[in-house]
Amino acid sequence: MNRIKFNLFQLAAMIGSILFLFLTGSLLLHNPSFSTWGSALVFLCFLLYFLHRTHGKEAFCDKIYPYCLIGFVILFGIFQFSRIEELRFQPSFDLDAIYGGAIQWLETGSFPNYYDYFDWFPNNLGGLMFLYVLFRIGTVFTGDYFLIAAYGNGLLLLLTLVIASLTTRKLFGSRHGLLTLLISICFLPFSFMADAFYTDSLSLLFPIFLFYLSLFTDVPDWKKKIAIYLLSGLTATIGIFIKPTVCIMVIAIILSFLFQKKWKKAGGYVLSVSLIYLVVSLIFHNYMYSVHLDSGLAVIKNTPSLHWIMMGLTGNGGYNPADYEFTRSFQNPALRNQALWSEIGNRISENGLTGMLALYARKLYRCFGDGTLALSDFLDDSPVHSSWLHSFILYSGEKYHSYQAVCNMVFYALLVLLVIAAMNCIRRTASPSSVTSDTLVSDPITALQAPLLAIIGITVFLMHWETSARYITNYVPVLLIVSVYGIECLHESIVLSSVKKRIISFVERYPEEIKIFCAAIGFRIIFYLFSIVVMAVMGDYSGGITFSDFLEVWKRWDSQHYLNIAENGYAGAIENGEHIFLVFYPLLPWLLRWLGFFFHDMRFCGILLSTICYGIGCIFLYKNAKTEFNKQAALTATLAISVFPFGFFFGSIMTESLFLAIASAFLYYVRQHKWSMVAILGFLACLTKVQGLLLAFAVLVELFYSEGGVTLLRGKKWRDFLHKVLLPGCQAAVMLFGFVVYLLINYQVEGDPFRFLYYQSNHWYNGFAPIWTTLHYIIQNAITGWYTSTGMCLWLPELVLFFVYIAGIIYGFRRKMRPMYLAYLIAFFLLTYSSSWLISAGRYTLSALPLFLLEGDWLQRHEKLKFLILLLSSMLMMLYFVGYFSWKQIM
Repeated sequence: MNRIKFNLFQLAAMIGSILFLFLTGSLLLHNPSFSTWGSALVFLCFLLYFLHRTHGKEAFCDKIYPYCLIGFVILFGIFQFSRIEELRFQPSFDLDAIYGGAIQWLETGSFPNYYDYFDWFPNNLGGLMFLYVLFRIGTVFTGDYFLIAAYGNGLLLLLTLVIASLTTRKLFGSRHGLLTLLISICFLPFSFMADAFYTDSLSLLFPIFLFYLSLFTDVPDWKKKIAIYLLSGLTATIGIFIKPTVCIMVIAIILSFLFQKKWKKAGGYVLSVSLIYLVVSLIFHNYMYSVHLDSGLAVIKNTPSLHWIMMGLTGNGGYNPADYEFTRSFQNPALRNQALWSEIGNRISENGLTGMLALYARKLYRCFGDGTLALSDFLDDSPVHSSWLHSFILYSGEKYHSYQAVCNMVFYALLVLLVIAAMNCIRRTASPSSVTSDTLVSDPITALQAPLLAIIGITVFLMHWETSARYITNYVPVLLIVSVYGIECLHESIVLSSVKKRIISFVERYPEEIKIFCAAIGFRIIFYLFSIVVMAVMGDYSGGITFSDFLEVWKRWDSQHYLNIAENGYAGAIENGEHIFLVFYPLLPWLLRWLGFFFHDMRFCGILLSTICYGIGCIFLYKNAKTEFNKQAALTATLAISVFPFGFFFGSIMTESLFLAIASAFLYYVRQHKWSMVAILGFLACLTKVQGLLLAFAVLVELFYSEGGVTLLRGKKWRDFLHKVLLPGCQAAVMLFGFVVYLLINYQVEGDPFRFLYYQSNHWYNGFAPIWTTLHYIIQNAITGWYTSTGMCLWLPELVLFFVYIAGIIYGFRRKMRPMYLAYLIAFFLLTYSSSWLISAGRYTLSALPLFLLEGDWLQRHEKLKFLILLLSSMLMMLYFVGYFSWKQIM
């Protein structure tokens, strides 16, 4: 391939990739809904599955393709045309001008009622002429002009989708042509577009048809080649008259020829298009301004292109009546243009670089963020009939958001595929290497230059023009072509390339871990379903339980405070004028805030984070127990922590799941002596909760135990002690900087690095106390109030857990558990029960990981008690969750 051509195309693809990444980033920024992007991902997987199932069946697809195409035209046409009368409306504004003007022109010979409009907007004269011709033909069959326009627009749409399918078939093969038809069916605006016969949809056919014709410019017969050039020129002319943005595809095709150094093709294309356009334009405008319109008045009133550029430089770049008043306040065209240029410069200066980027992001979201293509801009103009469809497709419809969500699902998936296609074009990978059909062009990637350049062109144009979601309508079929190539690239990358082998290798390498993770996630989902049952039985949800109700149930006690910090920051999380929430460590709020960029609901972010961290934590808990004891004990330990009476907190918006994942991984890597990972995980643990500091004891004990630190010191082997104990210890000590960061937060917010201790003592009534003091008030409260709700939920569990800790530590010494685990467990126990007001020992125990390793081993050695204890523990967990749901003292 020619070097210059290759570099130019790579440059164009690179610019497109950056532009499309900015586009999808803008959509994600302004619409971070998990349901939208999640459903788009599901739809993308559906397309990928279709392509994979048809892989290697090209001959079969070739055979059935004609029948499928005919069936699509018949069934889709019947469905579309059957909705026309149901969605009939009274056209208004711009649509009324070309529709009403064409009717008046046909009936009276001119359109005087609309002269003023076309003096202001002569760009719509092409749409007027097109409908006039359509009415001329249609009145042979019926006198209902609305039906003529709608049926004509519907036929153009059907022809467009057929051309799109034939194009992808010619480029990639029949299965891709079938895939194009499938996507067309799924993209709902196509089903209801017939009635919206404005220039956006009337011009739908022309960009994709121009590209389709360009694929045949290599025919050897010069007569056919000339015919193709002439037909392309005529198509381009009609399309540009209806919607000027059609010229973007013309430019893209010419650039594509130039990139390939096909000078004769480019010259022939330019000559045919420009010649036909100039001749037709001269005849058309001469007729219009000599028979119907006043050319002198049109020069004064004509809305210049600068007006729409200026209007696109404020707000969200959409329609702005004040800008029309400004433009029309000038009678002199030269002064008007000068004022517009000046105002454009002022607005760019006011926005600055950052402001312009933000404006571009808003404009791209306005153009590409609404998968409905703003059809309701027309369909809600005084509907003639009341239809059930109106509740879906009209802005005021009660189910419009559901319709919009389905449209966005398909459209956002296409945009993601657009990014993939553009990035793949940089690498110049031959997509259909496994396909050998005779219908394929020799180099599909080269052929795709034009549609890719056209999408780049329309995107850049709309970034600098007044914006609306309907302005991209006539380039959706072109987007469809590029997206089909994107799904082929994705299919090759994931299914047919080394990625598939890597996935298989990963699954084969970590089968146990994957099973544990999936089982853990499944367990959490089951418990979430159980929580919904509890809500239905115990709560008052007469109107039905919503997803928001479900999320709100898990927003209890400390969860509210973590969400508050995530949403407002430590400085903004204030109660009674004090930063009392400084006692909560920052990692969880930071992660929630980060996830909140992608998902709209912060509560959902918390549930999602807890669920994933729980799955990861179970993996490393299993690995620790398997290393320390055996596989069966590891499975039992994982089950034991899952059904622990307070294990439902792993599903809440608190630090338990996060700390489980970090601490269990930390202990595993300490055992493996991977000190870099220990330092990183320890740093995160110290940012998660105060118990993270206790993990340092595990490091210290492990270094002295595994490397014989005491023996080295007694033998005065200083060099060995330095290399084996001190240096790894210093490396792991980096973890303590996590706590330093927490102290800096305190200092930044209130000027005192230890301010959290003040709030811990004076607001939360919790501080250090001798363990016997803590045990004394626990016993006293348990004895005097064991029969009360607080006694059953709080004091009795804490008293029982005290002896469980003692028994676990003794059993750990008997089983000669590795000292690092026992050191952490003992330190954890002493810290937990050295509290002046201990009210969350049950929840805290979820972080005492060695206790569950020992429980797994003990239960495995006492098979007769194993089932009974786990069953009892599960029942208690369900019971305590009911109490948690009822706002009992379970925190």
